[in-house]
Amino acid sequence: MSEEAREQQLHKLRTIGEEHAKAKQTLSVLEYGRQILLSKLMKEFLVAGEKTAAAQEREARAHPSYQEHIEALGIAIHEESKWAWEKKIVDINFERWKTNMINQTIEKKNYNAKG
Repeated sequence: MSEEAREQQLHKLRTIGEEHAKAKQTLSVLEYGRQILLSKLMKEFLVAGEKTAAAQEREARAHPSYQEHIEALGIAIHEESKWAWEKKIVDINFERWKTNMINQTIEKKNYNAKG
């Protein structure tokens, strides 16, 4: 692998790493935000007269803003998974390259030992 090809691979890995980090950040914010949103909505329904926590939670989970948040969370999970897989592909390709290099080195040693 040439120096330029290695640099391109490293650049690709950096880019994928950055995108994966952004996706994980978004996922984390949405996961914790879901709990915050649920609490705020339950509080609204408490003030609106729902007496039990179960009734407040039922109404909060049925609220359109909670449903929209869950959809956004699903998209974030998809993005994080996609970038994690992209990272895995780069890792697999690197391991394949490394194995090939080791095999070539062994082959050269064996060839030189016989000659």
